[in-house]
Amino acid sequence: MDVVWNTRYNTGIQLIDEQHQELFATVERLRHSVQAGAQREEIRELLTTLVRHSERHFATEESFMARYGYPDLTQHVAEHASMLTSLHELLQKFQESHHALALMVPTFMEGWLKHHISDGDFGFVTFLKARNLA
Repeated sequence: MDVVWNTRYNTGIQLIDEQHQELFATVERLRHSVQAGAQREEIRELLTTLVRHSERHFATEESFMARYGYPDLTQHVAEHASMLTSLHELLQKFQESHHALALMVPTFMEGWLKHHISDGDFGFVTFLKARNLA
């Protein structure tokens, strides 16, 4: 099963949409690498890239939300922090038992991304549209 970007995840904020697409693409590359039996180092690099892209994306979203006074910013930041903690833990665990864990990461990330965009990010977009800011 592929981890594919779908236009239903478009927020209408170009930078955020581009970063979401980048996250989906990274997760898909990771899934393919694992399924193809890629070398441990290649998978570790993809996991590290996923963490870096996630950190950058979350900072971007939080900056937008702070700029416009989004009332659910604290909750959204907490969701991001929890996700980053999970990703860092997964990366650490990968160092210890790489294959089984690597198989789990794409499925975990795909589910989280879809849920977070649909339930979290669209709340912000609705907030912006209600104020004619998007």
